[in-house]
Amino acid sequence: MEFNTTLVGVIILLLIFVPVGYLILNTTGKDKKAKKTVSQLSQTKGIQIKNIEVIGNCVIAVDETSKKLVYSSKTNPSGDFKIVDITEVRECRAKSIKQTDKTLDWVGLELVEKSGRLEIPFYMENDDEGYTKDPFACLQDAKRWEGTLKPLLRAS
Repeated sequence: MEFNTTLVGVIILLLIFVPVGYLILNTTGKDKKAKKTVSQLSQTKGIQIKNIEVIGNCVIAVDETSKKLVYSSKTNPSGDFKIVDITEVRECRAKSIKQTDKTLDWVGLELVEKSGRLEIPFYMENDDEGYTKDPFACLQDAKRWEGTLKPLLRAS
């Protein structure tokens, strides 16, 4: 009788932990692949990035020596790959669009360039294909990136 109970317990644990483990491994594998693709594309353009980060569906990195910001989406890193010359940026700020006081619809960075505005989304409420993270955690990441980029704006 004890063997049957133990067997049922092991089966239940496997049914719970195997899918969760698969999701974790699958997500981290996609993060690594997106980082590698963005890093390789940056190197072909002569940009040496050190810290590359995945925030939601956005892959973002900066080269402080050449003052270039590189970003792409995690779902299509080579197709959405973009380079922003920080010397052309006048202002950088974390931006969020609130639905209510407790929910956010959009979170990201807003870069004001000489030619217009550029928005880099970290979180979008209606993004069905993107990988999402808590919008308030994305807002903290956007504020951290704002703090990283502002000294580079002053130096240019």
